Amino acid sequence: MKMLIQKVKEKLSPIFPYGVIESWDDLDPKLYHAVHIFWLKFYGLWYNNYPKRSIKFWLNMMYTLLVLWLVCFFPGIGEVVYLLKRRDNIGDVAEGLYLFLSEMYTYFKVLVFWLNKDKVISLQKFLHCKEFKPKEPEHKEIIRKSIQKARFVMTSYATMCVGAVSVGIILPLTENFDILPTNVEYPFFDVYKNPTYAYLYLHHIYYKPATCIIDGVMDTILAAFVASAIGQIEILAFNLRNFDVLAERRRKRAISDNKYIGKYTNLYFTKRILKECILLHNSIIRYVSVIESAFSLASALQFMLSVMVLCLIGIQFLSIENPTSHPMQMVWMAIYLTCMLIEVFILCWFGNELIWKSNDLRQAAFDGPWRNLNRKTCMFIIIFMERCKRPMRLSAGKIFTLSLDTYTVLINWAYKAFAVMRNMKK
Repeated sequence: MKMLIQKVKEKLSPIFPYGVIESWDDLDPKLYHAVHIFWLKFYGLWYNNYPKRSIKFWLNMMYTLLVLWLVCFFPGIGEVVYLLKRRDNIGDVAEGLYLFLSEMYTYFKVLVFWLNKDKVISLQKFLHCKEFKPKEPEHKEIIRKSIQKARFVMTSYATMCVGAVSVGIILPLTENFDILPTNVEYPFFDVYKNPTYAYLYLHHIYYKPATCIIDGVMDTILAAFVASAIGQIEILAFNLRNFDVLAERRRKRAISDNKYIGKYTNLYFTKRILKECILLHNSIIRYVSVIESAFSLASALQFMLSVMVLCLIGIQFLSIENPTSHPMQMVWMAIYLTCMLIEVFILCWFGNELIWKSNDLRQAAFDGPWRNLNRKTCMFIIIFMERCKRPMRLSAGKIFTLSLDTYTVLINWAYKAFAVMRNMKK
């Protein structure tokens, strides 16, 4: 029976993201990004690592171009034509522009993701370095919770976005099919005549959820990398608070493995633990700097465009005449606004957690049992505490710091822009 279950798992394994069927016992770091990579591969947007002379390389390239045409270029052309034809009406412009901007910066993030291939791959490899490997049961539990958090954020946010666009997809049903889920027009055919309308509606059923999933992946893959860094900081804080317990465990482990030498005192193992803490701290700092260099540009653009999109959604709310006769449209706008707010909040919250957790390292070092150490060893802890005075943080384009303070500022900017455009509309 066990053999049969194992064979079934092996056959189903390629269909699901890594970690859905596979065991988490080894806590493989790729569990952090398995869901993201699964969906990127599903839409042909993951890195094409096949040899250029291989037929798989060109098949993958053709599939990627087909997906980009269906979810990016074709709808993008229709939205641009719509905006050009309705440029004299600020309400119509706001209605078309907020969807166009939110979709286009999704694919700008994909482009930056491709251009930073080496950095993203190096981040994945970094997670396998020896400093990041869990050595104690408490370390494994911290990493497990960190992985669960990263996967939960990705799955929940993508599901919420798909649910939101599902409302947009059924919106034409409540409007007697007078509109499409996205306002598009094309120069060579009328989109509201059959069978063109039917074909475009089916296209929207495919491309809207696809865009949401891709956007969710691009937003939360950064959050997953930050979550892994936060997990390592929590491990470091645990080591600093309990280095005497860990040193005693190492000593007993060395005795049981017949590797213990009499001259290796408790102080020897304590120094080894503290040395590992310093090496882990250095590795985390390097890891965070690579995260910033890989995602800084895309995050900066996302923050700036998010302000514009939030402002345009507010204008669209005001542009709906007789809202009581268009309840589904109001619901769609409210849900979309909520998704945009959560999208920016996720990045700012994880960035804020990184700052607070790294700030806590000084307190963790002070809370440790350093009073039982000699003066020379205590100096190492003091130097470590001095180094931790500057917390780790991520910036977006060297302009914004990923934090909840920045989130508040962005919402404030969006409201101010909305107030200006509302006065212009009046």
